Amino acid sequence: MKFSNVVKNILASVSDSITPQEIRDQVKMKYPDFYGTPSHLKNVEKGYYKDIDHALLAQIYTLTGTSVIFQCDKSTKPMKISLSGFEKPLQRPRVVSESAPIHRVPSGRKVKYDDKIREILSNVEKYHGAYYKAETFRGPSLYFHERALSTRHDPASLTHLEYVYATLASWGMHRMGRGGSKMRSFEVFSQSVQTLKGRISEAQKFDFREMSEVKWAILREIFCGVKVMASGTTLVGNSKVMHHMLPNVIPPIDREYTLWFLRGNTTIRNDLETEWLLMKEIISQFFIPVASDATFYSKAEQWMKRNEDYPWDTSVLKVVDNLVIGSKK
Repeated sequence: MKFSNVVKNILASVSDSITPQEIRDQVKMKYPDFYGTPSHLKNVEKGYYKDIDHALLAQIYTLTGTSVIFQCDKSTKPMKISLSGFEKPLQRPRVVSESAPIHRVPSGRKVKYDDKIREILSNVEKYHGAYYKAETFRGPSLYFHERALSTRHDPASLTHLEYVYATLASWGMHRMGRGGSKMRSFEVFSQSVQTLKGRISEAQKFDFREMSEVKWAILREIFCGVKVMASGTTLVGNSKVMHHMLPNVIPPIDREYTLWFLRGNTTIRNDLETEWLLMKEIISQFFIPVASDATFYSKAEQWMKRNEDYPWDTSVLKVVDNLVIGSKK
């Protein structure tokens, strides 16, 4: 049984919403195998949480705050949690655990993604059809994309890194001449990934439906460690590198489609930590809620099996990205 099912069972057994602390107590009493897990013990040992109770509580906050399965009522303290209905296309606000730092939205204002989630889920077939009708992305951009994904299980190998490097170049990340984005030398890029090999291999086991603060911390370490762009902005280039190593948790993000669709502008503040927070926000508050919708997930899996018809549907999060592009097409 997954931890998400444990929490679902607890909430289904009560008549009203309950607090994360009450869920924790129910887990300890009814599901003792999920209390004091190796992950809990490891995180306490590393100093992430002061004891097992707080490690479990953080897991509850992260799960309920990043899944559309749960409704979080933050009008009370502590907040109250209930089941929201898995099929309901509403994005739920991410809730940070008591022991985790609260980050402000990088732009200095709260961006609401609910309407964008509804728009995508209401136009899945339409936007998917528009994406493939446009036939914008073919040739080397598709070939290198597929080859980079197929070689990702040896993330620091020369073959994989060359395919990733070629993919970024074919996706317009290196412009000849004075203007435009510029990539670093292959040697610099390759060396940066070599030092992250262990973390990348660990992150390849992640599932976007079961993220935690510890897993996000590992992704942050990878994001901040990859050196591929010579120009000021890191978000676009690094998200595309990470997508080809971790397609199950990281989608490609760009200015023209992702940022314009979600935020109505293409502005990125060139600061590594700010760009990481922006990427995490976009993934956790838009991509994951869309991808977690049961009807959408089933449809995406069907498309992914039809590679000859839909070659760009290479992961569930890439399908979401394709729909964002299709909305503009």
